[in-house]
Amino acid sequence: MKKIFPLIGFLLLVQLAIAQVNFGARMGANIGTFEFSNSNTTESYEITFTPNVLINLDVDVPFSTVFSFRTGLGFVVKGAEFDAIPTMQQQFPDSIYSALFRMNYLEIPLFLVARAETDFFGTFFLGGGPTLSLGVGGRMEMYSRPRVGSGQGHADYLLVWGNRRPAPEAVQSYNHFRRFDMGLGAFFSYQFPRRGITFTVSYNRGLRNLSPNPGMDLKTTYIGFSLGFMMGGV
Repeated sequence: MKKIFPLIGFLLLVQLAIAQVNFGARMGANIGTFEFSNSNTTESYEITFTPNVLINLDVDVPFSTVFSFRTGLGFVVKGAEFDAIPTMQQQFPDSIYSALFRMNYLEIPLFLVARAETDFFGTFFLGGGPTLSLGVGGRMEMYSRPRVGSGQGHADYLLVWGNRRPAPEAVQSYNHFRRFDMGLGAFFSYQFPRRGITFTVSYNRGLRNLSPNPGMDLKTTYIGFSLGFMMGGV
């Protein structure tokens, strides 16, 4: 009997903790870009914002009436488009080249969240903190636009993840990236009253140089917009 009562108490505490957890799911789009520099060349790059996909499963654990800890798992496609890649320009001076990058990541947020609940206008959430990301796939698409005539060349390469430095003269050296990334993120979310539907605006900036190429520094940034729902645990 002495062992049964502590066990029952422990199970009740676990049940109470689970009952306070909120679960959510979101889906939407993000606008991504790169922060990029290359000390190997003096030529400039034009980097264009590109639209991508994001999907999030959220777990929100309140520890007071105002604050909570939010984590979960997200699938985020990060990327941007480079125009006039200098290395390609040197090899093929008759064409203007561009490269479109789509980098697939699994992302885990570790956010401190503050919330404000209202009786008639729903609930507002504001949070931020570090994020951990793991590269799981993606593609690099190279395009050529001849200066004379019409038509457009196209080549498609899978991204290569790892810290190994590629051959600097290879065209595919641009598609090598380090797999692990750390960043800082923030979000603002509005939950409609009663229905649990949420609208979220999020921001993430990568802190790690993802390029293993000597002299190159590449970091990701995106702004996301998503719709979803949040519900209490059972």
